[in-house]
Amino acid sequence: MKKLLLGLLLTVILILSACGGKTPSGGHHAENYTSGLVYAENELGDCAVTGYEGADTDVIIPDTYDGMRVTSIANSAFAGNTDITSLTLGANVTVIEAAAFVGCEKLADVNLSGSLEMIGNAAFFGCESLKSISLPITLKQVGIDAFASCPLIERVNYDGNAAMWSKVSVAPNNLALDTSLVLADGGVSVRIIDSGECNANISWRLGYDKILYISGNGHIPDYNFDEIPWGAHCDLISKIVVGEGIDIIGKNAFLGCYKLESVELSSTIRLIDNGAFYGCRSLSRITLPERLRRIGESAFFGCKSLVSVSIPESVTAIGSGAFMECAALEDVKLPKTVTEIERWCFANCQSLKTIDLSNIKSIGANAFFGCEALG
Repeated sequence: MKKLLLGLLLTVILILSACGGKTPSGGHHAENYTSGLVYAENELGDCAVTGYEGADTDVIIPDTYDGMRVTSIANSAFAGNTDITSLTLGANVTVIEAAAFVGCEKLADVNLSGSLEMIGNAAFFGCESLKSISLPITLKQVGIDAFASCPLIERVNYDGNAAMWSKVSVAPNNLALDTSLVLADGGVSVRIIDSGECNANISWRLGYDKILYISGNGHIPDYNFDEIPWGAHCDLISKIVVGEGIDIIGKNAFLGCYKLESVELSSTIRLIDNGAFYGCRSLSRITLPERLRRIGESAFFGCKSLVSVSIPESVTAIGSGAFMECAALEDVKLPKTVTEIERWCFANCQSLKTIDLSNIKSIGANAFFGCEALG
């Protein structure tokens, strides 16, 4: 028995000595490494971080240690550490093993390696301060509960696209990495707050980036105030993206989205119907598409942050009160195709300074009521 114990002890000593000491050499983290990291040789003959005995709260894992590549974070290496707040992995780390950072409740900032291939079971379980995570395109596997009990995670960035993400094996109990992620431009993935359907042809989804995406073909329906599908989230939406194929924005569709700041409309939009953006008082940026034919009554009523609007040549009609109470509106460019201005159309646009009326044949009652700055 004594010989067996002695043999095991010598084996451990040899493994630890293969990674030699606690000071890394070489690699781009050589001068900024975190002292107190414990190393051992892993089964591939490279170095693994097996523990941490230091006091720094910002942990940097080196690329190499004692001339060997640091390629893994071992099982439970940082388990239960309630002091560390940030983590940066070296460029050679390909594996984070099971429970490596379980219970690191103050860990808020994680920078994963661009070579990372696997995140083990419960690797970041209980990291209660973690708000976002960026996943590299090299990632192949995420274990069970890898990001479970991380209630603050709102944003997940992925360097690849939807097709690449579909090939990543994500085990159960990883709500933060739900495969129904919103994939925006640039390969950015964002957790969904809510989603649903407007009808059989049009769906919508709202991500934690506060962007409402609407996709499909045909008409966004008309709604009463209490029927709007995303109505419960009007106090969250800061941007709306309407995808190609949508041709009509129905009545009251975005009524009351008072935090809405910008809108991207598809080129296929031909009608913005009555009250579509009624009361969107923070809306400051919208480009009207070249196929737009009509702007409905009170469509932009009360959009108090809208400073300028350029109406394309395709538009032939603007409804009554369409831009009423747009207090910041200074400049309106009307196309030659619009020959009539309906009643109350620009009423109480107190900042309106310029509008070309040379092609207008009739102006409705109170169309410019309260436009004190109009010369």
